[in-house]
Amino acid sequence: MSITLDFDEAALASLPLGPGERERHMQIELACRYYARGWLSLAQAARMAGLDLFAFGVELGERDIPRQYGLTEAQEDIAHARRQ
Repeated sequence: MSITLDFDEAALASLPLGPGERERHMQIELACRYYARGWLSLAQAARMAGLDLFAFGVELGERDIPRQYGLTEAQEDIAHARRQ
């Protein structure tokens, strides 16, 4: 799925990111924020960011966003490990 957003050109120009980097950074930033709010699971947010779980965990750490790991996540991990 693709989403189009309109931003102020002057504001975008002030970002320390090149044109190709802006979109990628926004994609990762949104995924991190949605994960932090509990709107997405870790796996969903990693997919939204286009990263593997390890790389997404690094992005969370850089933003001081703690991992949300409870019973549901543990059960998902166990089920995944059993399928391997």
